[in-house]
Amino acid sequence: MIEYIAEKIEKADLVLVGLGEELDACTELKKDIQYQSIAQRLTDSWMLPFVEKAKIEEMREQKQEFYKALSACLYKKNYFIVSLCLDGMIRASGLDHNRIVEPCGGYEKLQCSEKCSAELYDVPKKVMQQVGVFLNDRLTEEELTEPVCPVCGKALVFNNANALIYAEEGYLDQWSIYKKWLQGTVNKEVCILEIGVGMKYPTVIRWPFEKITFYNKKSELFRVHSRLYQISEEIKERGHGICQKPEDFIKELSKVL
Repeated sequence: MIEYIAEKIEKADLVLVGLGEELDACTELKKDIQYQSIAQRLTDSWMLPFVEKAKIEEMREQKQEFYKALSACLYKKNYFIVSLCLDGMIRASGLDHNRIVEPCGGYEKLQCSEKCSAELYDVPKKVMQQVGVFLNDRLTEEELTEPVCPVCGKALVFNNANALIYAEEGYLDQWSIYKKWLQGTVNKEVCILEIGVGMKYPTVIRWPFEKITFYNKKSELFRVHSRLYQISEEIKERGHGICQKPEDFIKELSKVL
């Protein structure tokens, strides 16, 4: 199957890639015993997402192997990537940022928790430095300074889908570029790679990718997931479910391409 997929990628006019929760460092983090202990201690604290950002950064090196392999698979191809991952690892992968959209946001920018405006803010270095000191038990929670909105004074939170009022403006420009790219897939040979996508946000990747496969008779979908790899009856002739860990799949594929 790997050789077949590699051949499809090489022959395709365009390659559409969807990356899901199974790849997200945030998913792995929540299984970490040390993090679980901290999370219990900081339940409902403004600090917890900032601790998550700090812990995710510690995982950067191990996650880059996947993205380097993915970059190799897409070399010189006309591709676009839709990523549900919040960890932001894809930004340091060498992949073209103009060909990536992250509709769930991430930990790169802050927004007003009340969304008094659509303005996004840089994460204060001082806050992250304080969080680092806190994790080394050299500061208490009370000694840390919570960042606040410079307009209304409400708390600043990360600009991602976990925000109670998500400022989607952070990704909409890139989403428009993606939609325009999709228009160019009509009646073209399209290889669709759906990797690690579960059912958390099916309307973003899973169902739209199935729809593209159904209507474009020159497209072919490869769904890779350790559990949720099943293909719907409507696209079974041009859809393939692959039960495999995403990291292992891309590693094998990069060796063939």
